[in-house]
Amino acid sequence: MEALVGLLTRERLLMELLVFKLISMRQLLLTGETRFLPWAAEEVERATQAVRDAELERAVLVAGLGSERGLAEPTLGELVADAPDLWRGLLEQTHTELRAHALEVQDLLQSTRRMAEVGARSIAEAMGEVREEALATYGPTGRADRPTSHRFEQVL
Repeated sequence: MEALVGLLTRERLLMELLVFKLISMRQLLLTGETRFLPWAAEEVERATQAVRDAELERAVLVAGLGSERGLAEPTLGELVADAPDLWRGLLEQTHTELRAHALEVQDLLQSTRRMAEVGARSIAEAMGEVREEALATYGPTGRADRPTSHRFEQVL
């Protein structure tokens, strides 16, 4: 059980790191600092992969501990419920924190993805409008006959 507590603690820290990386990416989107988005996305991907690796390690450990305790393919919750009293409280607390971080990550992923989609759509529209202006017929003033609106400030 000690190995499981250690692994869950490490997984919780990795989830916190992922939350930090997602918040950092969201801040870049909010401020319009798009030049750093590829780096931020790479950092999020690395943090996500570290969490996945820890989840796989946890699944293997839980299966092993479950078979030692006579449980066929237990979930982490079932293993926690079956743990000795000495470990149960710590495992329950760590398991609860891990679930809370997982929900936070899910919410951050959804909101960041929506912000990125809105930003990309706005940029595409703005670029399309710039292109239309360049192709428009120019009047006697040297300006396009029909005014176009620029939405660069509406990216987010």
